[in-house]
Formats: sequence, structure tokens, C-alpha cells
Amino acid sequence: MIPESTRESIYDALELLVIRIDAQLRVWYVNRFGLRLLGYSRLGQVFQRPLSELLGADSLQAPEFFAEIRDIGARGRVRQLETPLTTSDGRRLWISWSIEQRSGDDSPLAPIFLVGTDVSRVHASMESALLFRDIAQNTPLAVIITDAERTILFANAAALAMSGYAAEEVVGRKPQMFGSGLTPASTYREMSAALGSGVSWSGELINQRKDGGVFTERITISPITDQEGKVSFYFAIGEDSTRQRALETRLQAFGSTDALTGLRNRIGFLAEFVRLATHVADANTGIAVVHIDIDDFESVNRQLGHRYGDRLLVDIGQRLADAVREADVVARLAGDEFGLLLVVPDIASGDDYEEISGRLQAALRPPFSFAERTIDIRSSLGFACFPADGDEGGELLACATSATQQVKRDGGNGVARFERALGSEDAERRELLGELREVVRKRQLLLHYQPQLSLQTGALIGMEALLRWQHPEKGLIPPGRFIPCAEESGLIIGIGEWVLDEACRQMRAWLDAGFPPIKVAVNLSARHFRLAKLYQNVGDALAVHRIDPRTLELEITESAMMHDVAMSARTSERLKEIGVRLSLDDFGTGYSSLAYLSRFPIDVVKIDQSFVRDIISSPANAAIAQAIIAMSHKLGKIVLAEGVETEEQMHYLRRNDCDEMQGYFFSRPLPADQLALLRSAGTRLSFGSGKDEAPPTVLLVDDEPSILSALNRLLRREGYRVLVAGSAEAAFAVLARESVEVILSDQRMPVMTGTELLARVKTLYPRTVRMVLSGYSEITAVTDAINKGAIHKYLSKPWDDEHLKSEIRDAFRTWKERFGGVVD
Repeated sequence: MIPESTRESIYDALELLVIRIDAQLRVWYVNRFGLRLLGYSRLGQVFQRPLSELLGADSLQAPEFFAEIRDIGARGRVRQLETPLTTSDGRRLWISWSIEQRSGDDSPLAPIFLVGTDVSRVHASMESALLFRDIAQNTPLAVIITDAERTILFANAAALAMSGYAAEEVVGRKPQMFGSGLTPASTYREMSAALGSGVSWSGELINQRKDGGVFTERITISPITDQEGKVSFYFAIGEDSTRQRALETRLQAFGSTDALTGLRNRIGFLAEFVRLATHVADANTGIAVVHIDIDDFESVNRQLGHRYGDRLLVDIGQRLADAVREADVVARLAGDEFGLLLVVPDIASGDDYEEISGRLQAALRPPFSFAERTIDIRSSLGFACFPADGDEGGELLACATSATQQVKRDGGNGVARFERALGSEDAERRELLGELREVVRKRQLLLHYQPQLSLQTGALIGMEALLRWQHPEKGLIPPGRFIPCAEESGLIIGIGEWVLDEACRQMRAWLDAGFPPIKVAVNLSARHFRLAKLYQNVGDALAVHRIDPRTLELEITESAMMHDVAMSARTSERLKEIGVRLSLDDFGTGYSSLAYLSRFPIDVVKIDQSFVRDIISSPANAAIAQAIIAMSHKLGKIVLAEGVETEEQMHYLRRNDCDEMQGYFFSRPLPADQLALLRSAGTRLSFGSGKDEAPPTVLLVDDEPSILSALNRLLRREGYRVLVAGSAEAAFAVLARESVEVILSDQRMPVMTGTELLARVKTLYPRTVRMVLSGYSEITAVTDAINKGAIHKYLSKPWDDEHLKSEIRDAFRTWKERFGGVVD
């Protein structure tokens, strides 16, 4: 017979849970491994306690477990089963038990031995597999899994819907079944090279549906390796990008076309110059660049009103188009300015110059008739020639404009060719450039700050730092006069470094004065953005002034971003690693691809003021703004409209879910001290008709006061009306008294969990959007609540401030979509 002490020494050496109980199911022994697993330090803590008490409430959910123990003597054999249990420190485990009664034991207690193995990881793996299956089947993205030989093992509902096949027609076949023959061979070579190297590949494939229809799929394929590093599966996730490509085409057309006249705009004009210049081959052929400005057009607008003024501009554009060949280019550059590109044999000889100017003047000379009135117009024309006067479109247009200005100085209604002698503006530019070299050293630069407002709450949530030059003799010089010179000369880099440092210094000054943190946007020039050590300089400025990177936003123009896409992506990623925010300025005015935009870690997309200006009267501008808003939200980005000057523009943008705005309607750019007064006064954007008295309301529910306090501060700064409750009971009391659009609840609370609370809220207050914020990943409870529609979003602790604010904005947009009306 083995002594009991020796037997227990053997049990203590096992990596198994060993428990000895008597016939009354009281505990007499637990081995050392079992004590550690259950959360106890010594046997005395469990000695003679009931087994059910030791194993926790979870074990009671398996009554057959205790029945098996009681019947073990009668059965006379070993019995195995699995049950859950809860440890003393709250962990939930799954144990696989072997139950045996030792009939030959000398003990009078007729001991029963329970030997358990921790199989929690196996259960977790099963739950994860089930969760993956549910997610894959319900995601709107197409998911396909193949084995290492590229044989399809799984295709979710979205993949089947996109291709038109049934599951049994897909599983067991190769992905080549979707091929249309239209995807370039180079794309497949790139894919094979990447996957063969064991790395993921992303790109676009032109695939074919079962019915023969062709679609473009944006897809990412990733190899899945086993423990030995060998590829076992391929995981592909994709979406039909056909509609997005159509939207890109529409946006590109909008971006290069003047909405009023249908002619090309300035962007389209310069693009057409590039196209024509590549086709001008021999030395005897050139391009005449013509700039036309309608003299005193403002008086015409005053006489006729803007409605007929716009009709006049349309008719002028049509006459100019009728006066030139179909291959020539006519554009409306801005306001009452038009531009033409004409391919000519040799304008330098003078003959073509005279003929063209005479033809254009003759086209504009006859009176225009409107509303039983006739209008005579006068126009000033300026000519420049490629390649004689320059080789770049912007430069030649500036030369032609310089000639036009000379005509205007001479009284207007005439024609002039560009001559270097006319370049008085060039002399001023050279003078300005000389003084620019000293502006930083002489401390002549300063920053003004334009407020940025939430269009959900009206709160001041940020500002843009705008550069000004305080010249000792010429006064305040606007940036439009000196920034282009600084860009061309390279001085913009030194100036940009000063702006970055000064903005951070001012942010620290506001913080030291007791103001809460607020986002400040700083513009980066194209040259500055391409600076190799930009990320280092940004990090140094933040460190020197002790600024939270999340409160600094770097604003990059669309053209700067698209100059070198690969470089821009690398620079953007490095800046995001620091923690700063990135915004894309002037979006929609150039030729950027939505596919490229989705690759950049942009936080904010700014709608250019050229679209905002006529947004309430121009269907084209309104369509562009709506497309930008919808697309940006789809990509998880914030949308800010700049140049908002009227209440009508503000309301239109708000109704169409634009997130933020800035512009003269609320405030022009202000010096730092005036901006501080504005913040002290708590001034906010008014939505009119008393609507701003009831900002969007969010209810926070959490039993931890510190969590409630932190969330309260964060969301109040965003302008929300914040209500708080420390328990489910308190939350129901608040909901009974107050109108609440969004509720955000903790999951782990006494008496009632967050999912239980929100399930009741769904029934009692169905118009409230419900969200959970929890540090515990109770997948089963949360998934069940989501599937039953009790929860809109599940967020985890600790939270990221910007992500949380974005999700709250999205929740209020969801409330508006479901229940109508502006959230106010």
C-alpha cells in the first residue's frame, strides 16, 4: 500500500488538477497545481469546503457533473466530462474531468478523486472559429479562403453575391474561374511574386460574373503560414470597386470642368496645355496662350443681377468656342476671366497674332440680349507664346495675364502681347523675394488663427494657423502675394519651420494660461512636405513645447500629396507614427485618385472653398461636395468645409452631414490674443431659431467615477450635452427625464451588465442609439447583443480619444439617418 504522504507528493508533481472529496462532496485535498489554478495559496483555504463552493457558480450550470459524482460508486467505473468553473480571482476556465472512486482505499471517507485538465484554450479556439465564421458570413466584403494549392475551401455570402455563383459551384475550384481575360498579365506577375515571397498583395483584378458581366475587384490576398513557416492557406478579401471608379471619373470631370459654362476650368486648362505641348513637335509650331478679362464686369452684374450675369458668362464662353477650331481649348479660369489655347504656325511673326486677336474681338463685339435689354461688353486680351515666352502652363498664363493687366492700365478694351519690358510685376516680385530672405530673422512673420466649428454641436473644436507678413513699410502683406515666391525660391522650408515652431509655442502658451487642449492645423507646403527630415523636425517642435501630438494637425494640399505618391505614403506613415493628425486640403480640385486617397492615413478631408462658394445654387458644386462627404465617411475620415461665408452655406453643409466648417460666416482669422478672448467667452456657432439651445445629447453610464469624468471632459469639449449615470438604475432615471440620442455604457457593472441595460433601452427608448465601452471582451454576450440589435457599436477600453470622438459623430449621423431631422 502506498502511504498517503507519498501519494500526495506524486499528485503535487503533476500538471493536472487533483481533488479528493468524500461522499458528502466535501474537499479533503487539492494538489499544488490545482491550488494555483483555482487561485488559492494553501490547502487550509479549501479544506472541508463544499465542492460546489470551490468550483464556483459556473459549475452549477452542469448538474450532471454532481450527479455523476454521487453515482460513481454504483457505476463502478471511471467517468469523463467537461464543465466550466470560476476561479477565486474571477477567471472562467473549462476543465475536462476524470472521476473515479478508489474502492480499495483504507480511508473511512471512501474518497472520490477528480482529476482535471484545463482545456480553456481549446474552447477559446472553437469560439474564435465560430466568431470568424459569423463575421465572414455577415461582412459586406468578399472573403475567399484557399488551400496552399489555391483550391477554394470557403467563399462567404458577399463573394458569392458579387460573382453570381452558388457555393457548390465555387468550392473545390480555382480562383481562375473568375478571370475575364482583361486583367493585365503584369498584375498577375506582381501577385505571384509577392505571394511567392510570403507577403500580402493588394491590387485590382478585372473579373467576370457567372452571367458574363465584368466588374473590377479591389482585393488583398495574404498567405497564412503554419508553425513551421510553410504556407497552408491563402486568405483573400475584396470589394467591387466598379462604382468607386465611376465616382472617381465623375469627380475628375467635375474637378476639371467649370460648373457654370461647361468649359474647362483652370485645372483643366493647365492639363490641356500639357497635352498640347507634347504634340507640338517641329520648331515652326507654337501654342498661343490667351487670357481674356471682361472689363468692369461688376457693373454688368449690378445692372442685370447675378442670374443674368451668369447667363452672360455662358454666352461669352459659347461665342469664344464658336470663334476657334474644335481642336483648340477654351476655358473659364475664374469669375469673368477666360483662357484659350490655340495651336498656331508661328505667332512670333505677328501675322497670326493679329488674325487671332481680331477674330476674338469680333466675336465679342456684337451686343448680348437679355430680358429685353442689350448689353455691350468690353474686354482686355493678353497673349503669350509657347515656347518663346516659357515652357510651363502656369508661367505662360501668368505672362498672358501680365499683358492683360497692361491693357487694363491703358484703359482696357484692347490687346497686348507679353513682353519682358511689361514685367513691372516681376520687378516687385524680385524685391519681395529679397526681403523674404530676412523675414524670419527680422521677426516680421506672425500667425493668425481661424476657428473651426463642429456642424453637429456648434462648438469651437479647432483652428487653422494662417501665415501673415507684417512688413514695416508696406503693412500686412497677404500670403497670396509672397507664398508663391517663397515656394519657387525654396525659402518656404525655413518659413514653414518657423510656422511649425510658432504654432506649438502658442499652443503651449494657451495650455499654460489654463485653456483646455484644442486641435491646431498647420499648413505644409509642397516643398516642406518633401523634406526628408520633416518627421524629425515635427517631433522636435512637439517635444520642445511639450505638446500632445494628437492636438497638432498637418495640412497637406492635394497637389503636394499627388506629386510623388510613394514618397507621400512613406512620409504620411512616419508622421502618423509620431501621433499627429493629417488633413488633405483643396480636395477635389486636382486629379487625385480615390484609390490613392484610401492608401494615405488622412484624418480630415477639406472641401475646397471653390465648391462651397456656389454650393446652394450650383448643382455641380453641390454634387461634388456630397460625393466628397459620402466617400470620406465611407473611408472613416472627417470632412471639413472651408470658406463658409453665409448662413445658407452652413445649413446646406450641415444637412448633408459635413462634420466641421471654417470661414468668415463665423470668424475671419484672428490674432492669438483675440482668439483667446473668443475661447474664454465660450462663443459657439449658432444654428438659428433657438436650435443651438439643445445640442446633441449623449448619456454616459459607468460605475467608475474616474471614467465618467474623463469621458465627460472629452465630449463636452466637442460641444455635446453630456449626461452621466453611475448605474443602470440611474440611467433609467435619466432616460425617463431627458431626451437622449446616444447612450454609451460600460459592460461590467453591478446588478446589470451593459448589454442587459441596452437590451432594455432598445425596448423602452428605441430612438436612442446604443453603444458599449468595455475593458472586457465578453464576446458571447456582446455578439448576442449585436445580433439582436441591442448594440450599435462595441468599443474597447482604454480608448483612443480621436477614435472615440469619430464613433460618437458616427452614432449621431446614424440617429439622423434612422429618425430624420437635423441632430440638434
